[in-house]
Amino acid sequence: MSDRGREAWGYVSGLLDRMGILSEVDAVALELLCEAYADYLAARAELKAFGSETYATETASGDKMYRSHPAVAQRNDADRRIRGWLAEFGMTPSARTRVKADGQSEKDDPAAAYF
Repeated sequence: MSDRGREAWGYVSGLLDRMGILSEVDAVALELLCEAYADYLAARAELKAFGSETYATETASGDKMYRSHPAVAQRNDADRRIRGWLAEFGMTPSARTRVKADGQSEKDDPAAAYF
């Protein structure tokens, strides 16, 4: 696992544990989430260092053409993967309504009486 992935692991695993949904079988999925986040941070840092999301190049006919920096696609792909894993773990507002911890029922939820 990358250094950034390990940092994310510590933070995210703590959140999931406090939510009561972390299980030993989640290790691979959690690793993929953490590595996707590390990829996102690396792409974002690359774009910051480059100073722009686009660059100019010259075509064969001499015209100027603007292209997206490759890190833009990498960042967007990592963002897509992160959102998917966050939803799997119930870490988005809409996903939290569908994810319940083992042994948790609606009667354990004080808000269940109102909805």
